[in-house]
Amino acid sequence: MRTHIHIIFGKNHQIQGGIKNTDVRRKGFISSCTTSKGGVDGDSMDEFERAVEEIYEALEGNMDREEIRKTLRKWIVGYKLSLDEAKRGIIVNYGGSNKLLDGKFKKLNELRAGEGRLNLRVKVLSINEKVHGEGETRKKYYYGMVGDDTAVLPFTAWNLNVNIRKGDCIEIKNAYTKEWRGQIQVTIGQNTRVEILPPDSVKVRSEIRKAKVKDLHPRMGLVEVAGKILNVEKRTIVVDGNERDIYTGIFADDTGEIPFTSWDTPVEKGSTLRISGAYVSTFRGMPQLVFDSRSTIREENMEIKIKETPVPIESLEGKGGFNVLLEGVIIDVKDGSGLIYRCPECGRVISGSGCPVHGRVKPVADLRIKAILDDGTGAVMCLFNREQTEKILGKSLEEVIDMVKDNLGNPSVILDMVEDKLIARPMKVRGNVMNDEKYGLRMLIKDFEMINMDDIAKKAEKMLDEMGW
Repeated sequence: MRTHIHIIFGKNHQIQGGIKNTDVRRKGFISSCTTSKGGVDGDSMDEFERAVEEIYEALEGNMDREEIRKTLRKWIVGYKLSLDEAKRGIIVNYGGSNKLLDGKFKKLNELRAGEGRLNLRVKVLSINEKVHGEGETRKKYYYGMVGDDTAVLPFTAWNLNVNIRKGDCIEIKNAYTKEWRGQIQVTIGQNTRVEILPPDSVKVRSEIRKAKVKDLHPRMGLVEVAGKILNVEKRTIVVDGNERDIYTGIFADDTGEIPFTSWDTPVEKGSTLRISGAYVSTFRGMPQLVFDSRSTIREENMEIKIKETPVPIESLEGKGGFNVLLEGVIIDVKDGSGLIYRCPECGRVISGSGCPVHGRVKPVADLRIKAILDDGTGAVMCLFNREQTEKILGKSLEEVIDMVKDNLGNPSVILDMVEDKLIARPMKVRGNVMNDEKYGLRMLIKDFEMINMDDIAKKAEKMLDEMGW
C-alpha cells in the first residue's frame, strides 16, 4: 500500500526560500522589480536605469530623465507591461524611434534574464546538437557556449538560418534571454537572425579561473586544472574533410573525476598535468573537460590522491557529474519500478504488447528500480538495473515473474517489496549523474552499498567522544 501526503497552503500562507523572485514573471519582466509602493527594488535598479537612458537617447533629450522614470514606473506598475514593452511603448508614444534600440549591440555581461530583441556579437566556443520530444513532436535544437570580451554564457538555438560551428564569430539579431537554474541563457528563436562575421572579429575574455574538478561546470569560461590522467584512448575522426586525432579519457584530482577530450594534443595515461586554457562542455548531461593546442599543458611532479568522499547532491545541480559517490537516504520509490516489460527492438518500456515505435511485439521482461535519494542538500533519481534490482530483492527475474503470477498477474506485489527494502534506508551509491532539463538529476548506478545503522550510531558516538560531549 502506498501512502501519499498532500500539503495544502491557504491564502495567508507564505513559502520561504522555496521560490525565487525570478520564478514569477510576466512576459520577461521580473515582477519583484516593483515594490508595493510602485518603486523599483535595488536588485533591478541597474536594469531600470539602463532602460531610462535608452529612452532618453531615443527621444533625443526631449524628455528629462526624471519624467521618464515616473512614466516608466506608471507603464510597468499601472499598465502591467514588461520592461521591454513599456520602454518601446513610451518611445513611440512620445515621438521617438525604436530603430536606435534595434540597432544597438549589447555585451554579454550587460544581459539580464527576461530581455528581448537583443543584438549581440559573440564567438561560438562550443556547440552541440540534441533532439527534443518523440514522434511528430521531435525537434532538433542546438546548445553550447558563446563569449565576448566581457563574459561567457550558455546559449540555446531552436532555429538557425545559417550553419554555425565552434570558433565562428557571429552576429545575432532579435535574440532573447531567460534564466535556467540561476544562470542567464541566450536563446535564438524562430525570429532570430544569425550572420557569420569575419574570423577573429570577436575577442573573448581571456581570464582563466583555477578550479577543482568538483567545481567544474559549463558556464565557467576558460579554466586551469591540475590532476592525473587515469586512462586515455586515441581515435582519428574526419572533420570538414580533414583527419584529426582526439584523445578521450578520465581526468581526476583529489576532489573527483571528469571525462576529457583533447583535440590533436596527445596525453599519456598516468601523467600528472597542469592544463591552463581548457573549458567545460556538456556531454550526455554531464560536464566534460575540453582542451587543444591553444591550451597550455605541462607535466608536474605532484601526488594526486583520489578521495572516496561523498559529494553533496546540491553541488551537482545544473551540471551533473562523472563517477561520483553519494550518501543519503531513500525517501521514495517511483512508479515503474519492479517488474517491467520492454520492446525487444528498441528497449522502450511498454504496457501490453504495443510499442509506440514498433507496434505489436512480444515484450521482454526486465527489472529496474527508480528511487529518490536525499542527502539533506538535494535529491537525485537513482536508476538501478536488473542485476542491481535482483541483488536488492534477493530474487532472480524468474522468481519475480513467478511471484507476480501467484498474485494474479498484479506486479504491485514487487513494488511493495522494493519499498519495504529501500524506503528510509541509508545508502552509498556511485555512478554518473546526468543533469536533464526535463527530469532534473538522474544517476545511473554503477555500484551501491546499504549503510548499517549500527555503524552510523558508532560513528556518531565516536565523534561526540572526540568533541568531549
